[in-house]
Amino acid sequence: MTEDYDAVIAHHYNAYRPPLHQVILTKCLRPGTVYDNGLDIGSGTGQSCIALADFCEKITGAEPSKEMLAQAIGHSKVTYVHFDGINLPFADSSFDLVTFAGSLFYARSQGILNEVVRVCLPNAIVIAYDFEVLFQRLPFGFHLPEESVGYNHRASFSGLEMNGLRETDSFVSDYQLGVSAENLAHLLLSAGSFYNYFSERYTASDPFGLLVRELSQHAIVHSIGARLYATVYKVGVK
Repeated sequence: MTEDYDAVIAHHYNAYRPPLHQVILTKCLRPGTVYDNGLDIGSGTGQSCIALADFCEKITGAEPSKEMLAQAIGHSKVTYVHFDGINLPFADSSFDLVTFAGSLFYARSQGILNEVVRVCLPNAIVIAYDFEVLFQRLPFGFHLPEESVGYNHRASFSGLEMNGLRETDSFVSDYQLGVSAENLAHLLLSAGSFYNYFSERYTASDPFGLLVRELSQHAIVHSIGARLYATVYKVGVK
């Protein structure tokens, strides 16, 4: 995960994320339930941690990328920690809610599953979720690179030794949202392959301003589609 982003990509990633984390979490969690201690694994710049603020008293974001942590968003409920991608630096039975927001594809291993079960309280909830912005449907004539064929938005723990973890729910659904030209530009430039594409399109090392200008010529607010994915687990009594 740490090799996929440099500081520029992290800046655009931090500048705008579609407000879809809470949409997905609301679908996954029982209304009115507040968890004492949440853990977000692969927390990036903290957008997914902050999305947990309405559901948790305290949140810890664990992230292996120092570039992402350097731009992590501050929040009164959130503490960020660096970890090596497998070994979680927490005591046994510390958390009653754990999330992987678009990070399980990179983190998935028997080791991280075992660590999640170890740091979870009995009956804790574990949610692996992601969303896919349908960039290829944008009506601007961009010839965007295809997403890596190997990436799986539906990454789950299926096929691993579950060690007391059991699946309770899963879903895939489509969602439509409106974004400004500036935010859409941040969103596009948060993917390294797209950043390179627009740098070449405009012959510019920093394509942000030129991309915003082109998008603004089409509309003030753009409607974009997204696909939401989630798998929900519960930790058995250890």
